[in-house]
Amino acid sequence: MSALFYLVACVILSIAVMVGIAFMSKVTTARLGNSISSVAMLLGIILILVHNQILAQWVIYVALFIGGAIGFTMAKRVKMIQMPQMVALLNGIGGAASAVVGIISALSDNTGSVYPMFERATAYLAIVIGMTTLVGSLVAAGKLHKVLPQRPLVWSFHSWGTSLSLIISFAFIVIGTVNAVGNPFWIVVGCFIFSSLFGLYFSVRVGGADMPITISLLNSLSGMAASIAGMAVGDVLLVSVGAIVGASGLLLTQIMCRAMNRSLMSILLGTGAKKVTPKTVVKESVKTEVQEIREEKKETKTAGSVLASAKNVIIVPGYGMALAQAQHQVKQ
Repeated sequence: MSALFYLVACVILSIAVMVGIAFMSKVTTARLGNSISSVAMLLGIILILVHNQILAQWVIYVALFIGGAIGFTMAKRVKMIQMPQMVALLNGIGGAASAVVGIISALSDNTGSVYPMFERATAYLAIVIGMTTLVGSLVAAGKLHKVLPQRPLVWSFHSWGTSLSLIISFAFIVIGTVNAVGNPFWIVVGCFIFSSLFGLYFSVRVGGADMPITISLLNSLSGMAASIAGMAVGDVLLVSVGAIVGASGLLLTQIMCRAMNRSLMSILLGTGAKKVTPKTVVKESVKTEVQEIREEKKETKTAGSVLASAKNVIIVPGYGMALAQAQHQVKQ
């Protein structure tokens, strides 16, 4: 396969992915967009296998079969109400795949490379972003599935832990890039551990109600990790498709923040989430009850009286009602 044909095919498949994402923005064309993107990704896998001349590796086909079977089974069994958890899990798998590519690239010998420092930097960066995406996505899926507490968790010195884990992760990237340590194994271990800690720290402080926004951000991070991993191994298609996924995920995150009237930084930094103790819970509950009683006395009309006097009432179910499976009772 010539290099020109490969580049043209990469451009066509990248455009197909963008068209598929554009179709997903409308209900009437969402299925078509999903199909276009899926077919483009399948053709991309085939293109990579042919271009790198690794069709004879039987392990690849075993992995494709196992992965396809797992994905098909999960897609068939998952309920629509569990789709956010499914998306979070898929984001985590994408981040893990990028981290694996980064680890392999970092541990491989790149002495004969034209840009060895660039390859090392992108490899370590893929590990950091990939592991952050994996751990954050697992926490998000666990919170939405009620395996983990849905309330924001703020530990002692939480902000310090978040900042230090991020700073140390990037310090390992810099050290590995300049090749200050002869053996890259310990750099990989450091990036792996501290980026995982950062993913844990920043995701546990996000409440369950804000998790859809966090999942959208993690979707963007998974695309970024894939694009950076593509830079590490020198694959144009992985770079372009990963960048498309990262950009679309970031745009979706901004749209969701505007719709929920929340800022992204307030969600990620857990603004308003405080360390909860029994005394503070009692004080806040008593204070809230007193304020509600005062407001009820001041107001002449209550919500019940307004609803009773209304001729038509429209109830719009949201994510919370869907999560509680209460829409059928409300309809009755």
